[in-house]
Parts: sequence; structure tokens; C-alpha cells
Amino acid sequence: MGMPFLHPERIQSNHCHHVSWQDQTDAEQVAISVSAECLGRLIHNRRLHVEDLTCLDAPSKHRVRQLLLALLRY
Repeated sequence: MGMPFLHPERIQSNHCHHVSWQDQTDAEQVAISVSAECLGRLIHNRRLHVEDLTCLDAPSKHRVRQLLLALLRY
């Protein structure tokens, strides 16, 4: 189940705006969960870079490694 968006065309724009996190004291890291399919799509479309990721457990690290190898073959 995804989040409902009232204006999906705005969400899908290719414009990236800088977000200032300077007022936040705990903004160094954010823990999120994302599907392997979505992660692969973001990396494939160069919206996310693997050097920005840290895997928190061995199964996640293995899955990300497999995903990256599959993208290299793509």
C-alpha cells in the first residue's frame, strides 16, 4: 500500500529542490525501509547512489549486492 498523492504529476517532476536540515539536530541519518524493486529503480535511474547507502544487516547487504550485480548485467 502506497501513500496517496493528490497531485501525482507534481511528485513525478524531475526538479530537485535543496532541503535545508540545518535546524534539525538529529538530521545526520534517517532510517527508512524501501522495497528492493524501488531501490533498484532508483539506482538504475541514477536517483540514488550506492555510496549513499549503509546496510544495517547481512541479509540487506546481500540483497543490495545482488541487486547491484544484476544492474551491472543490465
